[in-house]
Amino acid sequence: MITSADLETVAEVLDETFPGSRPDTRRALILSVEVRTFRARQTVLAQGDDTHFGVVLEGHVGIRRTTVDGRELIPLIVSRGQLGPVLPIAGRPSSAELLGLSPGRLALWSSNDVQALAAQDAGFAVALLGHVLLAVEEVVERMDGLLYQNAQRRVARVLDQHAEIVFGDQAVVTRSYLPALVGTSREMTGRVLRQLEAEGVVERIGRGRLRLLDAAELTRTAAPSPDPGARNKFLVARDSAMQE
Repeated sequence: MITSADLETVAEVLDETFPGSRPDTRRALILSVEVRTFRARQTVLAQGDDTHFGVVLEGHVGIRRTTVDGRELIPLIVSRGQLGPVLPIAGRPSSAELLGLSPGRLALWSSNDVQALAAQDAGFAVALLGHVLLAVEEVVERMDGLLYQNAQRRVARVLDQHAEIVFGDQAVVTRSYLPALVGTSREMTGRVLRQLEAEGVVERIGRGRLRLLDAAELTRTAAPSPDPGARNKFLVARDSAMQE
């Protein structure tokens, strides 16, 4: 059952997320919303489900995909005001699942209803497109890193990018999630963490948490290669290999 507090939160988040949309569009979304509460480690929407349009109201959600060979990847983490699915109005089964990383709430709508509203409200459509493109850009950047960055830089980059929810007093992202976020095996991720710990950058605490000891060194380790031609060299080598 949706409470008046839920509807107030939905209205606030819609105002923040789609400021250029028409008031009647936001009212229509409020009247048709489904609010779903989730726990940490709970699957909110499963891979293969019908695609919904979702906006996070509270908490943190990971977009997790299981590949054909059984590997799990989390290319994107979203929080308040951000879209749940990467392609929220695709009109096809979802290619990824939404995993609750912390307790929270998600506002959901039918993708068909959202498509109809976007067709009538250019401000809503443009804002929606902007959010989708930002999400896709982040995913592409993450996948780009998988192609040419070494494991240490990939781990450091994830830790640096998500420092607030990795190193906080109540960590949202524990060590168990890092292999899926980084795109490496548990063994390789553990090896990198031990190396960073030996260098005094982080400290492992208990079975799952991490403490940040040297933020500046973590940022330096996560930074792109100082060789400005490194990525171009990689692309040339890749293209040559594809032509052989």
